[in-house]
Amino acid sequence: MSSRRRFRRPLGLALLTLLLLAGGALLHTAWPFLFYPREALRFEVPAPRPASPSDVALAGVAEVDITPAIGLPKFGYSAWAADGDGLRTRLKARAFYLHGPGGTPLALVQLDLGAGSLPLHYAVAERIASTTDVPAHGLSLLVTHTHSGPGQYLGSDFYNVFGGNRPGFDPALFDFLADRIARAVTRAYQGRRPARLAVGGRDVWGLTRNRSPQAWARNHHLDPERVDGNTALGAVNPRMTQLRIDLQADDGRYYPAGALTLFSVHGTAIPAFTGPYHADVWHWLARGPGRRFAAGDLPWPFVHGAVQATHADNNPAWHPDHRGDLEARRIGTALGEQAADLFQSLDGPLSPRLVTAAGARQLDLLTLSDPQRHGLCARPVVGASVAGAANGDEVFPVSYLPFLQEGWPRRWFTDGCQGVKQWMLSKAQLLLAPEAFPHRALFQVLRVNDLVLVPLPWEITLESGNRIRGAVLEALPEGRPWRVEISSLANGFFGYAVTPEEYGAQYYEGGHTLYGPHTLDFLAAQSARLGADLFAAGQVDELPARADFDLLRHDYWPNAPADRRWARQWRQPARFQEPEGEKGAYWAWRFHGEPPGALALDQPLLRITRADDRAPVIDDESGDLALRLIDQDDQGALYEVRWYHPPPAPAGRFQLEVRAGARAPALTSPAFP
Repeated sequence: MSSRRRFRRPLGLALLTLLLLAGGALLHTAWPFLFYPREALRFEVPAPRPASPSDVALAGVAEVDITPAIGLPKFGYSAWAADGDGLRTRLKARAFYLHGPGGTPLALVQLDLGAGSLPLHYAVAERIASTTDVPAHGLSLLVTHTHSGPGQYLGSDFYNVFGGNRPGFDPALFDFLADRIARAVTRAYQGRRPARLAVGGRDVWGLTRNRSPQAWARNHHLDPERVDGNTALGAVNPRMTQLRIDLQADDGRYYPAGALTLFSVHGTAIPAFTGPYHADVWHWLARGPGRRFAAGDLPWPFVHGAVQATHADNNPAWHPDHRGDLEARRIGTALGEQAADLFQSLDGPLSPRLVTAAGARQLDLLTLSDPQRHGLCARPVVGASVAGAANGDEVFPVSYLPFLQEGWPRRWFTDGCQGVKQWMLSKAQLLLAPEAFPHRALFQVLRVNDLVLVPLPWEITLESGNRIRGAVLEALPEGRPWRVEISSLANGFFGYAVTPEEYGAQYYEGGHTLYGPHTLDFLAAQSARLGADLFAAGQVDELPARADFDLLRHDYWPNAPADRRWARQWRQPARFQEPEGEKGAYWAWRFHGEPPGALALDQPLLRITRADDRAPVIDDESGDLALRLIDQDDQGALYEVRWYHPPPAPAGRFQLEVRAGARAPALTSPAFP
């Protein structure tokens, strides 16, 4: 056999292997679009209840648990996520109702979710119309962007298929979230009272870092090769902005009731492949101010919600090689202390003045006229650099391959609208209809006194946020000390928004800017225009009352026989585990009980009590009591409970209680240690 023929055979086998792999990847990608059924959603939002006349500022706060059932796919790490197999911290919806005399009633809702969702906004607005006076354009769903929450509730096939570890829109999850978020808004409205408010801010350094400083450096004509760790720590949005709310109690005095805080940090201290649902650093950030109040200090539960600002290139500053629960706790606790200090500093500025106004405009990015687009591309395209994941979440070997790695812009044929972006799957991406991508965007500008909140359904980088903020400020009336804050990923998810300079570097953020290098120009112009219209007219309501969505469906929510009750029994007594790796010390138990479909994680479930008097020591609101599914069969499921960070030298004996559920009795452990 000639040497040429011997060479051709392995080359042919290699090409055949590559073709098979590519074909398999295309089939895997196309499978849901070819075989999944579709779910039709139709909304018709009625007018809300008439607002009651009032000459005083009114506000209300409420908190509702939104931790879903075990077994759902999770959003944020895409294919590298894992199904939710339990809970480490609870996921929450925290609602803040605000109504100034003669103004538009507002409901600002903080959600421990990965992203907003336009159909979810419609569903909540539809549900609260009969129970509150909040109009749809005054409702805003603001998120933490935790990467350890559920994801099959979004408004586009693209993100329902590719945003999580399994594809499809789950109607049961969607209804669960809509019902509980609406419940939070209704409770906040029903608990409204005369209020005093204050807005303030502080800079917080050292707890966040820029994950793509080489791309950021291009904004300031800095040499990317000279970027170092100090640059990354400095290239962040340090602004922590807080709205404090005090309410009048029955005794006529005003007491702290809650706060809404904006800060820029990705919810990624908990890494990919982590099983339990987790609010990430936001759990401990949210607990910060409330920990300053002792039992009995306040006539009501204190509610603190924290949401994203311009976080897209800002990660938690975890110590190298120490990412995980301990770092999430350290960073989140430190941020919570900063939020608590900020809350206390607002004692003096508290005022009964409240001005509320809302502007909302829905735009379909596929049908805009050229003057409205400001250079926005006609169709969305995802870049190849997205496959390798963001800096700090690199996927071996994908993140290191040519064309797929960050910082690998296209060198030729760059005259199209997407410019230097390397297309994922090249022209095969054109097989995916533009309508499968997110394309209906809800723009909002909300006023609370001199705070102007600009919720956007994009992940906004540091410098992009600065430019949008500047554009909106220029559009506002002169003579007021306006504080403009951008909130990323509100009410939907459209990928990222980077500056044209950052786009040219084609890091993860640039590759994930779906509508091209002028996305920022479009967002800045539309936000400024809406801000100007709001202050000229007093309110802007251009959110259609009717909307239809047609989404690829898959059912993940677990089921269990509705008429069956389940027994619980211990399978493993308390055992102590010394600290290991990125996990602290913990006590662990195992019990057999009801299957996931009969176990409601949104209800109180676990607590530690003293053995002698049953006095509570800690419960599963703390983030230190965790539950994980180990196995399941026809007879139920095996679970493990862990108590993290127990006292180093317990004074006395304790018991673990698994509290009664709707279909299973309570279970109390023998005393330990």
